[in-house]
Amino acid sequence: MKRMKFKYAYQLFFTQFIILLIACIMIGLLVSHSLKDYFYQSQVNDLTSYGETISMDIRHSPQDATLQVLNTYQRTLDVKKIHYTIKNANDETIYPTQMNQPLPKDFSISADDKKKLESGETVSKKIDNRFNKEMTIVYVPIMDGDKFVGSIVLNSPISGTQQVIGTINRYMFYTILLSITVALILSAILSKLQVNRINKLRAATKDVIQGNYKARLKENNFDEIGALAIDFNKMTQTLETSQEEIERQEKRRRQFIADVSHEMRTPLTTISGLTEGLVNDIIPKSETDRCIALIDTEARRLTKLVNENLDYEKIRSNKIKLQKTRFNGKEFLELIKDQLDYVASEKGNTITVAIDKDMAIYADYDRLTQVLINIVKNSVQFTDNGQITLTGTQDYKESVLTITDTGIGMNTEELEQIWERFFKADMSRTNTAFGESGIGLSIVKQLIEYHDGTITVTSEPNKGTTFTIRLPFFQDNEQ
Repeated sequence: MKRMKFKYAYQLFFTQFIILLIACIMIGLLVSHSLKDYFYQSQVNDLTSYGETISMDIRHSPQDATLQVLNTYQRTLDVKKIHYTIKNANDETIYPTQMNQPLPKDFSISADDKKKLESGETVSKKIDNRFNKEMTIVYVPIMDGDKFVGSIVLNSPISGTQQVIGTINRYMFYTILLSITVALILSAILSKLQVNRINKLRAATKDVIQGNYKARLKENNFDEIGALAIDFNKMTQTLETSQEEIERQEKRRRQFIADVSHEMRTPLTTISGLTEGLVNDIIPKSETDRCIALIDTEARRLTKLVNENLDYEKIRSNKIKLQKTRFNGKEFLELIKDQLDYVASEKGNTITVAIDKDMAIYADYDRLTQVLINIVKNSVQFTDNGQITLTGTQDYKESVLTITDTGIGMNTEELEQIWERFFKADMSRTNTAFGESGIGLSIVKQLIEYHDGTITVTSEPNKGTTFTIRLPFFQDNEQ
């Protein structure tokens, strides 16, 4: 059975409605109770004021005029629906004189209140009489100095006050009802806006799931959803960059496979043809030595292609172990020159060495040889009838080797990518015997970094290229 969904917009709406309803009910009850207490206390204050005035007049009026004063007060207070009774110290009613029956039982006060009254304090209480009408009763003491001589009992119905409170409550109810209605409308609008923002995020997420990493959301720092939109945009931007990089690497990988296939096919074809000619005695005996030498050259070329790829994977998996030693830099560069002089002369290039005879280098000899041969071959590849210069300098903390050529150079875009695997600065190199695989400079950079050194390159189109290698130098006692 499919579970029914409770939409987020409805959750927001009903949550806010319940909160508003509870808040309004609590406010209404609090205001109503406060108003009732306020009016009750106001009525108590009025009755107390009247009682104190009557008490004062009783004490200061002539004996024969007292009854007249009391009757005058009674007629005045009747208009306000206030009745009063005067009792003596023995709790006997002495006014009105025609009142033969004692006050209702509800009008009596407790022993504690009686003590307060006798000590000169005013006492008040609220009662429900037999007709279920609320009344306010105030007991005002009549004192003769410190002596308690009687009390004035004033009472007034609360019905008038309740009518006022009822009217206020009615208006308050209508106001609260209108406020809830307006608040719910605004809540519905705001809930819809919030849900729309979430739906946009959902739609953008679906685009990302389908592979569209260009999806973006409107950013703001107003709330958590805005912050989530910022994080989402950062995520998609990272994914888009990664996708572009993957596509770029995949394109280069395919090109690399095509290039390697081409590079391997040529020597394999040569080896296969020469081998077949030798086996079938097609090639004259006088050419046998030359054919064997050519087969050896092509086999070495294939070995170099395989070794470069194996080296790259070893370096990536951190399986290269360097055996650093201290050796003479001039002898090292002269050896590099001797190995590549023949290759350079085939293109009309000249290799020169400029280095102090006592300069020392601290590095893995075989790996640094691999680095220098790779770079110099690249220089030879892109230079015709030019000059390749190997120089070396040394200070107290590092050895600096530079390889400078006068070749075709590189533009800014090529400079940014030469260290990446599979990249080739010029597609024509696939037709040469140098730099076949396109991974040589990737190996170079990582080998130098394994030496805790740095390698940089500067170049200008048609003006040449300079590679600069910096290697930390250590004395014998620091090895």
